[in-house]
Amino acid sequence: MDAVGLFRPYDQKTPTSAPEPEPVAAATTSAAGTAAKNRPTPTRSQAQAARMDALHPKLTKRQAAAQDRAAAEKKRMTEAQASDNLPERVLLRNYVDARISIVQFILPIMLLCLGGSWAFSRLPVMTLALTIFLYVIVLACVVTCWFFWQGYKRELAARLPHASSKGLVMMLVTRMMMIPRMRQPRPVVQRGEEY
Repeated sequence: MDAVGLFRPYDQKTPTSAPEPEPVAAATTSAAGTAAKNRPTPTRSQAQAARMDALHPKLTKRQAAAQDRAAAEKKRMTEAQASDNLPERVLLRNYVDARISIVQFILPIMLLCLGGSWAFSRLPVMTLALTIFLYVIVLACVVTCWFFWQGYKRELAARLPHASSKGLVMMLVTRMMMIPRMRQPRPVVQRGEEY
């Protein structure tokens, strides 16, 4: 039973001409479809360090500050948007946007009065007239804001009985002072429309 040679000593013979090894491709594909790797398997600590680097990249001070600023800005915008979407604030915006008042013209009037006082600085009568006119306009704006606030409180009590009007006076005044196309958030109700 010489043919099997199971218990014979292993005969190591060097071949006379060894075939040259074929170059290994950088990424060969096996039958299963996965790419063969040409690098050693990373140790557990190396793999964990790579994962931590991906989760918490090392940033310079400037990059970290920029990232913090962007996160703070995003948080502030989210909070502002949530605050603007409160029902009492939406009602206030619609209440102001659906009406016209002298208050929305206060800024252009003040600029005209200031320019007029510079132009007529040598005429004390004109300067006095412009000053009196400006005081009358400011008084009219204060009275108009008061009437708007009372009307808004009645509307709020009728539509949203449990909503609070705390902190909304300043919002009403500043929204009334802005020209409609410059108001933020943008008006969704046009003048005279129902809301």
